[in-house]
Amino acid sequence: MHGGKFMRRKVVSLLLVTTIVMGTMVGCSPSKPKKEEKAVQTEGNTEATEVDPSLVNTELSGEITQWVWGDYEIRGAADFNKYYPNIKVNYVSIPSDEYEQKILTTVATGGELPDVINIESAARGQISNMDILERLDAEPYNLKVDDMLPIGIPLVTNTKGEIVSVQVDNCVGGYAYDRNLAKKYFGTDDPEEMEKMFQTLDDYVEKSKIVGESGEDYMFASVDDAYSAVSPLFADEAFVTDGKLTMDNSVLPTYEFIEKLVANKAVGPYVEWTPAWYTSFASNHVVFYQAPAWFISFMMKPNDPDSVGKWGFITPPGGGFSNGGTSYGIPKGAKEENKELAWTYINWLTMSQEGAESFYKAHATPTLYAPAYDTDLYAGEPDPYFGGQNVTAKIMEISQNVNTKARPVTTYDLTIKDSNAQSMRYLELGVSAAEAYARLKAEVLDMAPDLS
Repeated sequence: MHGGKFMRRKVVSLLLVTTIVMGTMVGCSPSKPKKEEKAVQTEGNTEATEVDPSLVNTELSGEITQWVWGDYEIRGAADFNKYYPNIKVNYVSIPSDEYEQKILTTVATGGELPDVINIESAARGQISNMDILERLDAEPYNLKVDDMLPIGIPLVTNTKGEIVSVQVDNCVGGYAYDRNLAKKYFGTDDPEEMEKMFQTLDDYVEKSKIVGESGEDYMFASVDDAYSAVSPLFADEAFVTDGKLTMDNSVLPTYEFIEKLVANKAVGPYVEWTPAWYTSFASNHVVFYQAPAWFISFMMKPNDPDSVGKWGFITPPGGGFSNGGTSYGIPKGAKEENKELAWTYINWLTMSQEGAESFYKAHATPTLYAPAYDTDLYAGEPDPYFGGQNVTAKIMEISQNVNTKARPVTTYDLTIKDSNAQSMRYLELGVSAAEAYARLKAEVLDMAPDLS
């Protein structure tokens, strides 16, 4: 799409949006920017990158704006201007806990959206189905869908079957475990032996009895962590299908798993995303954490920075999961003259070898650009933090496991997420899985009466 003009299209009428109670955003960029908005410019990577002159485009020029939280894109796209030196990206920082509400309010009031918006996983379905985003798998954008890992497609597709954003990060992962605690309770800290020992969720329940009996250590840091680790394993169905809640085969078995762990006194008091939870990584009292690639880079290593050889990494029961993620979309109401530039930027970062290299260099997280998996980019190397395990190679193995799935997004995911947070507190108090699940369904149906 070099140099061609985009045809003007009429913006479809926007849906009026009601205010939504926002929970803490969880995903591949959890850092909290300052409260004020500020524009920051791209800075080059500290490592030199040799650029093939034939890949440099000086024809496209102009300025675009992206609303971001933290420095995820600033660092991940740091090489962009080496390939497109005349496209200036202005990154405007919005606090993560205000981000979705700002989009919704701007749409409802007819305000001006940026050229590129970030869409976190929990709100993906809602924003994707509001008819405010350009369709990217059609003219004039022509996203090459075959270049995206299949696991990424349901994460960016709306109910019409249209792709309206592109997720940058492959959020497939496994379970990280404390090697010292594994040795203490299970007699081994070897990843291969641990995988043989923990083949099913029932294996985790059975072994949790030993951990719970200690009175000081925990299988998972909290009920929230247990939910985050297990719920994505049940990804065959969306939470809502054809206007009906379809959580019986995903949320209910997850609750039943948590109920058994609580009965075994094997879940800790570290409520997810609280200050106490951040300290739990270095506490040496928690055996398992869910660990997508982003979680290792953004959560584990920053909060337990001095550990060497403490952690191990294994495949979850069933093959793997996807959890979290940030996608990028172009608002229909963005400036027409900037849409080609915005797509050039998104396409480079998410769907090119050069973008994959830039992003991986910054975050040690793969993108969903499939051809990069046929190169040595993600070969990885022994990681001292994980006792010499090549965790990148393990994540690549999980990514290509046919049993690793991503749950399709729906308009109601954020509502369900907010209601689920309350259900976790019930489970924590010893309420049965059946009762907690009934409460969850009742609350969701109360908040979304159009469902059944």
